[in-house]
Amino acid sequence: MSTFEEYAALARNLAAQQRAGEHGAAAEAERQRDLGAAVEYLDRRLTAQGQRLDQFGRTIGAAPGSPPVSGPPVAPGTPAASGFSPTSGPPATSGNGPGTVGT
Repeated sequence: MSTFEEYAALARNLAAQQRAGEHGAAAEAERQRDLGAAVEYLDRRLTAQGQRLDQFGRTIGAAPGSPPVSGPPVAPGTPAASGFSPTSGPPATSGNGPGTVGT
């Protein structure tokens, strides 16, 4: 049979585990509150950004929620249709600057 000292040690151990569980639950509740506050903050920022974008759209004459306006139509097979233009890429060199071979 167990002695009183063993019983007291088990009771202390159980009390310590209960306190640890309560601290863990309190920490989890605080984390949940912080997470909820962050979600609310980000939601308010996102709503404000959407309102500003709608205002900018009205300023330039675009309806809210309409697709973005693209440039003029491009005929198939033209450089602009392929994504390359004569001005894309690095600037041309004259042949007598750095990077030329055999000069």
